[in-house]
Amino acid sequence: MKSSDKFQRMALRLAAGNRLPAPAKVSGGGPAYLVAHACFACHKSFKLLPREQPVTCPNCGGELHQMGQSFKAPVARDAEQWAKVEALYRAGFRFFSCRSHECPPLPAKLSEVEQFIRENPGHPFRVRGT
Repeated sequence: MKSSDKFQRMALRLAAGNRLPAPAKVSGGGPAYLVAHACFACHKSFKLLPREQPVTCPNCGGELHQMGQSFKAPVARDAEQWAKVEALYRAGFRFFSCRSHECPPLPAKLSEVEQFIRENPGHPFRVRGT
């Protein structure tokens, strides 16, 4: 079989309507992004699609809290860091990338959280003032 024979057969099929060109691919509008959610009861973190309604933890059945795209969960056994994360969440702070904002970074220790909350009422990562 010659390659020219193959091209002739393909041309005949195309002319007869038996070989249709592939349809154009339709883009779905971009991929859906996942957002970190945390359970303060069992100290677990999950990446899920953003939602408006409450989400339950698949591990313990507690409530999952939407933390933001840049949230890095502490080690499950580090109770102090989880307490810091929960205190920041309860004060309205979420975890986003700092590169596009001129603002002080979130505190590294639980002992710094209370002062940080007092000194930064208009912080860009704060979604609500409390």
